[in-house]
Amino acid sequence: MKILFSSALLILCMALPGFVQAQTAQITGTVLDSTSRSPVVGAYVAVSRNTPDAKPEYVTTDVNGKFLVTGLSKESYRVKVSYLSYKDSERVIKILDDVQNTGTFLLSEAISNLKEVKVIGQVAATEQKGDTTQFNAAAYKTNPDATTEDLIQKMPGITVINGTVTAHGETVNKVLVDGKPFFGDDAALTLKSLPAEIVDKIEVFDKLSDQSAFTGFDDGTGQKTINIVTKANRRVGQFGKVYAGYGLDDRYQAGGNMSFFNKNQRISIIGLTNNINVQNFSNQDLLGVSGSSGGGGGARGGAGGAGGASSNFLVGNQSGLTGTNSFGLNYANKFGEKVDVTGSYFFNRTSNNNFQNTNQDYYGKQLYKESNTSGSTNTNHRLNFRVEYAIDKKNMLIFTPRLSFQNNQSGTVKDGFTSLSNGSAVNSTATDQSNKNHGYNFTNDLLFRHSFDKKGRTLSFNLNTQINDKSGNGQLYSKNQYFTNLEMPGDTIDQRNYTSSNALSLGGNLVYTEPISSTGQLQFNYGLTVSNSNSDKETYNNVLPDGSSYTQLDSLLSNSFDNRYTTNRAGIGYRYRKNNWSGNVGIDFQNTGLYSQQLSPINEKVDHTFTNFLPNLMLTYRSKSGTQFRTFFRSSTNQPSISQLQNVVDNSNPLSLTAGNPNLKQEYRNTMNMRYSIAGANHPYSLNAMIFVTQTNNAIVNSTLIAQQPTTLPSGIVLEQGAKLTAPINMDGSWNARTLIAYGKPISKIKLNVNLTSGFNYVRAPGMINNVSNFSNTYAYSQGLVLSSNISEKLDFTASYSGNYNVVRNSIQPTLNNNYFTSSITGRVNWIFGKGFLFQSDVNNQSYRGLGAGYNQNFTLWNASFGKKFLKNNAGELKLTVFDILKQNNSIARNVTETYVQDVTSRVLTQYAMLTFTYTLRNFGKMPTNNNSERRRDFDGMGGGFPGGGGGRPGGGGPGSF
Repeated sequence: MKILFSSALLILCMALPGFVQAQTAQITGTVLDSTSRSPVVGAYVAVSRNTPDAKPEYVTTDVNGKFLVTGLSKESYRVKVSYLSYKDSERVIKILDDVQNTGTFLLSEAISNLKEVKVIGQVAATEQKGDTTQFNAAAYKTNPDATTEDLIQKMPGITVINGTVTAHGETVNKVLVDGKPFFGDDAALTLKSLPAEIVDKIEVFDKLSDQSAFTGFDDGTGQKTINIVTKANRRVGQFGKVYAGYGLDDRYQAGGNMSFFNKNQRISIIGLTNNINVQNFSNQDLLGVSGSSGGGGGARGGAGGAGGASSNFLVGNQSGLTGTNSFGLNYANKFGEKVDVTGSYFFNRTSNNNFQNTNQDYYGKQLYKESNTSGSTNTNHRLNFRVEYAIDKKNMLIFTPRLSFQNNQSGTVKDGFTSLSNGSAVNSTATDQSNKNHGYNFTNDLLFRHSFDKKGRTLSFNLNTQINDKSGNGQLYSKNQYFTNLEMPGDTIDQRNYTSSNALSLGGNLVYTEPISSTGQLQFNYGLTVSNSNSDKETYNNVLPDGSSYTQLDSLLSNSFDNRYTTNRAGIGYRYRKNNWSGNVGIDFQNTGLYSQQLSPINEKVDHTFTNFLPNLMLTYRSKSGTQFRTFFRSSTNQPSISQLQNVVDNSNPLSLTAGNPNLKQEYRNTMNMRYSIAGANHPYSLNAMIFVTQTNNAIVNSTLIAQQPTTLPSGIVLEQGAKLTAPINMDGSWNARTLIAYGKPISKIKLNVNLTSGFNYVRAPGMINNVSNFSNTYAYSQGLVLSSNISEKLDFTASYSGNYNVVRNSIQPTLNNNYFTSSITGRVNWIFGKGFLFQSDVNNQSYRGLGAGYNQNFTLWNASFGKKFLKNNAGELKLTVFDILKQNNSIARNVTETYVQDVTSRVLTQYAMLTFTYTLRNFGKMPTNNNSERRRDFDGMGGGFPGGGGGRPGGGGPGSF
């Protein structure tokens, strides 16, 4: 496989120069505020031939105020720049070179405030700017109270489901506001906090790391990102809302958000308290201490899924009944000409109660059913900080520390029962478990960037640090029965355990770039990473009947383990860019040393060395009409975690034990991604198509041993008949492929936006059951349709359909192959009528077919509200809401893995009514004049990349035009 990919890489590299024939010219420039010299983000730039009646082409400026127009000929063009609250600026440019820089356009504020703006010429709802898809908010009508989350769900290819934001089939990990972080990396929180009325544009792109954005070479660590570009006349003022409500069954909610914007200085505050399952925290709240008592195998999920204990603290994934108390503060400012600062603090405390029924089918080997009642309380403090310091025009420092603290308490009472496929009983358990855990996590990146006098020649060094420490204790009391073991029909476990783990990782990466022609650039890189971690677990048995003495060490369930990784990586890359074509190709050599040592109960050592060649390739074509094609290939490795390596048994469920495997190897992954998109003023529609394929060698998967009779494991633990032991192993043959097509088109005659999505997912998950290899193949076909209104701000409605047909095939028991279907039909309406009256309603029908017995469902969740707006400018609102009018709310999830198929039903929030008062503040003023500190930094060679490099990426681009 490595030889095949390397050969293909070489062929593509040799063929690359042939792709760049018949090039055309391009215009690039910068738009700044004439007073502050800060970039004007989202300004319209109209470029047309300098002839009568020439049709203009429209582009917009990115967060650096830069614009790029490609596909031009060497002649004269008229360039006109316009934006809200500014006077137009226009000039004639004659193109003499392949890349013609227009210089800087300085826009001055209009004398009078404009209440209504007429745009001459039609600007497309969707545009493709470089590698950025840009949506113009004015093309999508929302009601006056809409949030940015409401707005973006009207845009093709963007969805928000249970707090998870996806764009063009990929999860959005970052949401920026005018190119700056907002509440860390919490995408859902940012979208809920900003009103739609301040949004001018939405930009969707793959954000490169700071080092990659500087060099222009994609290092494969980019994240799908949304940048919210605010309106120029909404960047000074105060806005937000506060609300409070109370209802039946003591249901309550209160909270609000408030933002104070003064151009570069921005302060936002948010808070909430409720017991109606409203949650707004992110993956950063997870520290790995959420109820787990240690050990554990590397589980792999399939379609859907309920997850493990940690999933209780993921956005949108927490089932049951949840009460939340949270507070957040975000700050951004610019000090003088050299320092940009952003930071946020977020506090979150949640209490959850849940009841679940679980059904697991181990592909015909046996069945396991469980009912459990659980409760947990999680408290988290999270701090994020970023400082950009421009030392001078050639040198810059970026400092990005992040710190989080977490405390968690949880308790679970479960009853489990195992049977054979013929229904005969094997074993059962009644377990009561509790855990207390706490810990912290600290990460930091320090990046130094230097640009030489020769454009394209750069040097950058990144130093990263990661420290985490966690500890906890737990108690387990379990009564177990073994129906087929006459000698030992049952036993009782009464234990306490104490766990601790800590890790330190230090890494550095040095990158040097050198231009070798007007269109080509070389990169040389070297990186070194050293990671040390250790994990200890001590388990004690109770020796007295009254449960007062946990003094007997259980050596079979105790373990002390140390682990060290040392990685050296060096590589070379070549980057080419000219007009519409760009690409880079490279290869890295990586040497990784793994040293693991088990210190107790026995002393064992593992010493491995891994050597890999990691090729990469990226090729992009962009046309002036808005068509873009991009293909990307990269090889990478993934190291097993210390919990996967630590050979200690976790018996929190005595019928389903888990353990680590110190002999695990690193995974080797080949990833290919192809995208094709059409957007822009020349097209009445937008189209995004994507193919994403990952193939993994030495994939870390699960091996499950189901005891056919009492079996003594190598560790000395006896596995009773029907009990299971799951541990991670390495296997080849893992594939994951996804395709997605998203089509969006406004229908002006009936004032509707139509969005169609079609997708296909294929997952081939290897695993092992009783030392027999099993390959679970899941084929998922999806189809979606969204109709959203564009009628007026007073009537806003959305209707959608989503269907998923899943086919599961496995190699062990073909007779257990399964097809199942899920669908969702949703309707939502917001209507403001009369003298401030409002009606809101949403209906969601969920259907499940082909699941396990008792899990097929068809239910409808209907919520409705009626209210009245009052006070000046309708700032006040009183609203009565009824939740789950039909009393049909339900929660079902299916999870397909390499060793079992699982169906789960969970407790849900049932019908209630609530009366809520909301006060909305909107106070926007004219931008103040500031002659002191708003001048934009303009580094020689920084932030521009190849001409127009970076498209609309905030901070995008590379080290200067050459």
